[in-house]
Amino acid sequence: MPRRQRPRQVVRRVKGDRNAGREDTGMLDANARRVLATHGSDPARLEALVRDLRQLRDEADRLAFDDPSPEALREYRRAALELAEAERAVSLAGG
Repeated sequence: MPRRQRPRQVVRRVKGDRNAGREDTGMLDANARRVLATHGSDPARLEALVRDLRQLRDEADRLAFDDPSPEALREYRRAALELAEAERAVSLAGG
């Protein structure tokens, strides 16, 4: 008598769950090291850079909210990425 086959478990991902918790830390670290090389490893100087980039990100967010467009979204994402790189540079510098 032949063996009865068992149904295989199917793992389905939800579309919105694909990138949850994933972050390209290698790229972020490399760009943070570039920020360190460009601006030096002085914690006060890096903190000032983070403050400036946070203001730029907030301004880009406000502009994108007031007038949504692909260009505004691109500017917001660029500003947010530059801020994340600077914040990582601060943590790499030990500040």
